[in-house]
Amino acid sequence: MVRLLLHLCLSAVIIAISALAYFLISSVHLPLLSRGDRYNLFDLLQRKPLSIATATQRPVLSQGGGKPTLRAEPVNLNNVEILSQLNRAISDLTDAVVPAVVSIDTTTNVNVSRVVPTDPFGMFGYRKNESYAAAGLGSGVIVTEQGHIITNHHVVAGVDAIRVTLHDGSQYDAEWIGSEPNVDIAVLQIKVPKGGALPPLHPLSFGDSDAVRVGEMVLAVGNPFGLSETVTQGIISAKQRELNDSANEYFQVDAVINPGNSGGPLVNVRGEIIGVNVAIFTGQEDVRVWQGIGLAIPSKDAKEVFEAIVHGKPLIRGYIGLEVDNLSPNYAVAIGHSSTAGAVITNVAKGSPAEEAGLKPGDVVLQFDGKPIRNANEALSRIMAKKAGEPARLTVLRKGQTTDFTVNVIARSETNTLKLKSDIASSGQNIADALGITVANLSDAQRQTLRLPDGIPAIIISDVKTDSQAAIRFRKGDLIHRINQSPVNDVTGFYDLLGSLPQDKTSVMILSRDGRPIRAFLNP
Repeated sequence: MVRLLLHLCLSAVIIAISALAYFLISSVHLPLLSRGDRYNLFDLLQRKPLSIATATQRPVLSQGGGKPTLRAEPVNLNNVEILSQLNRAISDLTDAVVPAVVSIDTTTNVNVSRVVPTDPFGMFGYRKNESYAAAGLGSGVIVTEQGHIITNHHVVAGVDAIRVTLHDGSQYDAEWIGSEPNVDIAVLQIKVPKGGALPPLHPLSFGDSDAVRVGEMVLAVGNPFGLSETVTQGIISAKQRELNDSANEYFQVDAVINPGNSGGPLVNVRGEIIGVNVAIFTGQEDVRVWQGIGLAIPSKDAKEVFEAIVHGKPLIRGYIGLEVDNLSPNYAVAIGHSSTAGAVITNVAKGSPAEEAGLKPGDVVLQFDGKPIRNANEALSRIMAKKAGEPARLTVLRKGQTTDFTVNVIARSETNTLKLKSDIASSGQNIADALGITVANLSDAQRQTLRLPDGIPAIIISDVKTDSQAAIRFRKGDLIHRINQSPVNDVTGFYDLLGSLPQDKTSVMILSRDGRPIRAFLNP
């Protein structure tokens, strides 16, 4: 009897819930549908076509019924023409962008020493020096018809050889022109082969990264894991990931960026470079999956470095020593500010121009040089756009009162970290002059006279200054073959190697005199 009553109660509950569910489902209006259109569960089971509404060219909002409503017109989702057009547009964009992206293969000579045992028990032995070539991989983007390539500094830092693969599969040697390590941007140039010419190149132009908005669609192009011309799609997830005027800004994107993508371009829907892919965020060390966060260097910073290296434009950014953040609604209420427009100062660097001017943490920057500040990003952009030596006038809200401060903008201390191949070559020539030697390339006739095969790297010492350091060890006519493990093929390479010698350890120059090897130790 008890079981029968329980069954009856349970059946009644199920019937009641079913009736309520039917009422709710049949009454639900899908978003953006007009009042007369209803789509319920039974329509779905009967496979009736579904239509949604999209905004029209008419004003979006109206005040009918006392509440703003969205004017919209239904679109039939069974019509795939819109999706087809979008697919064609993305494919066309990819076809236009990919030819400018190159794969970068690097080689680094690594010296190691190991003990070679001379007895079966390994108790005795001798030390043997060995070297091997370590390979590296990255991406780059062609930005001039002369073959200049933008990539990350960490992709080519300290490497001994660079080779690039173009879209058509052809490979060329490339030379490093210069870098800005703090921005992590390097410039390469494709070498024209002897007796040949470069194929027609398809450079991309720089876009305006300041105009980029969160939510914009982007494509990330690169060569992850050596897989050429990989394209991923995403959006700009966030901007200004470093909120102080002495740090780099990064775009956060959700497009997949894998190892090997470093140095590849981040492009907008117009095919312009708005960023250079630099890193991925992995989060916790025990999480080994991609977490949807990639970082890219804004094109504004990359373009500034490129122009400084290739065109000699000074790379100077304003600095006053502020760290700022966006103004939260709660903080705005707490200080009696009527909006969230402005940038709150979170830290002031000691000894900085901002500290000398009297700015303090908690102050809210409302205006910069008389123009309103909307957020922290805008404040930092205004600061960095100022030239060193120029005064900046900041209108600040402090304890309910607005006060004007004048701050003298200075150049960032990091601006002297620009590294140029030309500077290294000049430094190498200065070292050679200090040593007291003059060098020259070997002619074909000299090689024949010396019976020196073409495959052996060498230059000749054409003169040694009297009473110089070189006069103790070197002689006119000595051949220079290597510096450390790097071959000396010509005078330019010799100066490059001298100019880039490590200053914290002794280097070795390998020479020969009358066929006998000579070692000279250099201490820059």
